[in-house]
Amino acid sequence: MNKRADLQPKTSSKTRAKTSSVATVQRLVLFGSPQLLQGEDPGAYDELLRRVCAAIKPVDIIDEIFIADVVSLEWEVLRWRRLKASLMQTHGLQALIEFLTNQLDYDQYWKFFEVELTESLQDNLEDQSGDDAQTLARKYARNEPAIDAKVQEILARANLSIGAILYRAKAGKAKELAQDYVLRKPSAIKLIGELLASANSSIDALMVKALAEQLDNIERIDRLITIAESRRNTMLREIDRRRAALGQALRRQVEEVEGEFEVIEKAPLEAKSAA
Repeated sequence: MNKRADLQPKTSSKTRAKTSSVATVQRLVLFGSPQLLQGEDPGAYDELLRRVCAAIKPVDIIDEIFIADVVSLEWEVLRWRRLKASLMQTHGLQALIEFLTNQLDYDQYWKFFEVELTESLQDNLEDQSGDDAQTLARKYARNEPAIDAKVQEILARANLSIGAILYRAKAGKAKELAQDYVLRKPSAIKLIGELLASANSSIDALMVKALAEQLDNIERIDRLITIAESRRNTMLREIDRRRAALGQALRRQVEEVEGEFEVIEKAPLEAKSAA
């Protein structure tokens, strides 16, 4: 017995599989860096590659080429699905903001109006002896009549209108409220639900209206997803076909070897019988 063989460290099948998987990922660097878009996670791509390698267990460079293509195509499928979801979410959110901009009452956005009015007055307030811009804006936002004329005069000199400032404030509050709704904040969910009910509408109705003009783009993305899925599935079938061919070749080789041993075994027996 070769005693040196006993000195070799023993590794479990799990450890060997993990080492093999890591080595495969490192070998696949030969095919270059993945083509990722800005914001895509290289770590997620590497994890997908690792898991595909673990599932397919490549045996040679041809398998590794197939794996590189499969991972790239699967990433493309995931990318198009993500972009489709982003398109729908973006336009749905914009539809919600527009709805809220038209539905909010003054008491729901007056604080935003105060901030907008303060900024508008800030650079146009000539009389520094009286109230400052923030004080004027606060009084005006809280409907103190005595200050109306002064604010209107300042805005008129700057070619500004209260209507435009009110609209910006309402739109700002609507955007904040819509973002809180996306984050599932209870207060936003409750208020938006009440506004939708009072308008005899729903989130689904807003989404349908928002996406009506995007159906062509959505259909194009769906076609691209289908094409990428088809190419990925074709590559997986090629891997299966190659594995089947390798299996058949191996079986033929085993049969040939067994046949040779059978001939070798019969020859001595026949010779002994003749003797």
